[in-house]
Amino acid sequence: MRSIAALTLAAALLWTLDARAQESATKPAAGATAAPAPASPAATDAPQKWGRELGGHAFLPSHIIEDPFSYTAFATTFGLGAGQALGPQLQLQPPAILQDNKWYGYTGLGLGVLMNVRILEYLSARAAVAANAYLGTGNGSVLVVGSSARVTGDVGVKGSLPIGDTFRVAASFDVQYGPVYSILLAQGFADALNQCRVDPQGCSIALDQFLQTDDTVTYVGGLVGSWAPWPFLGATLSFQYLIPTKTGKASSSQNGVDLQAMVDFDAKPLLPWLPLGANLAYGIISPVGSSGVTTSQEYGFGFYYTGRPEMALGLEIDWKISRLESQLASQTTLAWVNFRYYWN
Repeated sequence: MRSIAALTLAAALLWTLDARAQESATKPAAGATAAPAPASPAATDAPQKWGRELGGHAFLPSHIIEDPFSYTAFATTFGLGAGQALGPQLQLQPPAILQDNKWYGYTGLGLGVLMNVRILEYLSARAAVAANAYLGTGNGSVLVVGSSARVTGDVGVKGSLPIGDTFRVAASFDVQYGPVYSILLAQGFADALNQCRVDPQGCSIALDQFLQTDDTVTYVGGLVGSWAPWPFLGATLSFQYLIPTKTGKASSSQNGVDLQAMVDFDAKPLLPWLPLGANLAYGIISPVGSSGVTTSQEYGFGFYYTGRPEMALGLEIDWKISRLESQLASQTTLAWVNFRYYWN
């Protein structure tokens, strides 16, 4: 019995010593810090996906076309250039407007500020202010082409929806208000001369024959979609229906459609050491009905820096074929500096 008890006590003592040895081996030494547990693959931070990204492609902005994305961003655009307008020849001695036409030069500029705010995951609101002006330059151009300034304010909402990984569509509605101020000296002289020829006794010259003011409220409904087949290439197509209404006594509606398309390329996914992108955009405004808006076409080609996903900075060259406020046919070339900063 004594031998059995002695063996039992010895076994218990050996088990206690072995347990303490294992605890000492697993416990870190004094002053030492425990090594952190390896992070699981799910805990590793994934690359941030920006609001203008689709299928691994970051779409470039353009003031010619809208995009279907929901994001928070601040943007500015500044354009400066020159153009030509086709107008009647002006003979100053005696004052008369001749029937032959010639090209007159003018200088044009544009400025825009945009703030877009994402309210929900697929819903955003925006507010923008844009100003455009031109001034006739050269012999006779100040009189025939004149000068004009347009200021436009825009508020709108946009709802977007992704379709798979490479498609995204959106619908938008905007309300725009823009007064236009035009000084048309030659046209004013022509109107005064015609009036005096018809009624010499009632011949008079009024200020509104030289200074014209139009206030226009435009309702714009749009659909836009983007597709990114590869991380280096994207395409966007936009359709807008325009309902501009002049306010005041001469209220009239001139409906139109605005079709826009853009293809943009980013070299960075192919060559990480080359953060440059380019886009090619086209837009056309066509009237609906015989009294619709004036037809105009605009082509744009731009180069952009793509090294920072939260910023888009580029230079865009535009060529526009349209009519001025004086209804003279015109061709304009403008260089635009486009800047946009994104917050997700």
